[in-house]
Amino acid sequence: MRMHSARRVAFTLVELLVVIAIIGILVGLLLPAVQAAREAARTMQCSNNIRQLGLAAHNHESALKVLPPAYRAQSIGGAPAYFDLWGTLALLTPYLEQTNVYNAIDLKLTMYQLAPPYGIQAPVAVKTFVPTFMCPSDSGVAVASNVYAIDGDLAPSNYAFCLGTGTTRGKTGWLGSPWDADGVFFASGKVRITDIKDGTSNTAGVSERLLGEGPESTTFASRAEIRPQRMYVNPGAETNDANCDASLRVNYSQRRGYTWVAGEPRCSSYNHYYPPNDRSHPDCVANFSGTDPLTRSSGHGLSTARSNHTGGVMTWFCDGSTHFVSDSIDMVVWRSLATRSGGEVVQHDF
Repeated sequence: MRMHSARRVAFTLVELLVVIAIIGILVGLLLPAVQAAREAARTMQCSNNIRQLGLAAHNHESALKVLPPAYRAQSIGGAPAYFDLWGTLALLTPYLEQTNVYNAIDLKLTMYQLAPPYGIQAPVAVKTFVPTFMCPSDSGVAVASNVYAIDGDLAPSNYAFCLGTGTTRGKTGWLGSPWDADGVFFASGKVRITDIKDGTSNTAGVSERLLGEGPESTTFASRAEIRPQRMYVNPGAETNDANCDASLRVNYSQRRGYTWVAGEPRCSSYNHYYPPNDRSHPDCVANFSGTDPLTRSSGHGLSTARSNHTGGVMTWFCDGSTHFVSDSIDMVVWRSLATRSGGEVVQHDF
């Protein structure tokens, strides 16, 4: 009896190509969904970080009867106030379960040394990366190394505390002044919760910033080379619209967010002068050129909230709530949310 071998069944080349094409389409459909899910998780973590910072500010107010300032600005050892830039994050470390970091900061000293090389007087703390200070949607890497007598990377921060609208001129006459600003957190500020007359639910306290990128202390040939989301300009003069819109000097002299310990506008303070994620205006920061030892060389800035989240920024309000504020928010509303006692009536349309 003659035996017949079983016939083999296989894909043809055309069938194989069709299967590969279908798999490619399915992967193409799946990847955006996976990326969206990951970004949603990162945004949620960012919101939690901001909420922790706000809770720490409330605990500070409960313990010391005042909210922390944008930076301390005390005259220690006869030094000008700008040497004492210990910022809000540094002052909040004991309320964030960062006791070891707090103990590495000697608040009896100014932040900067009073003599050359003017180093930061917290070499351990300034190099400590604190996860709560980092938004997972950003790079999470150092943007400054081997500066201010620190050997190695300085730990950055994505979060900043609201000085106010940026329209007030404080003790200096410059826009973006950190002095006598109209927000909750300002230089040498001692605001109580009861001082927030606009209502805590209508007053922004903390938002986020993108870490800086690009060359430092560089003058570009045109504004087209400046990336507003990642670079800031320094006009070397008064921070007003004309000077800021014309400046070609970028990242002078460190990138934005380079250290979490400092409260200056390059680091952990911001205002609502520009809309969130403003693609037209880079942040604008300059040192005040007066001679008063209180305000001399203090950083002034038109510096807004910026993020990698699609369409807006996470913002903590002084009632303890956290909201996603849209890039398209009305500017009147955006600035009204920055004041502690401006008397505005704010409709919650973020």
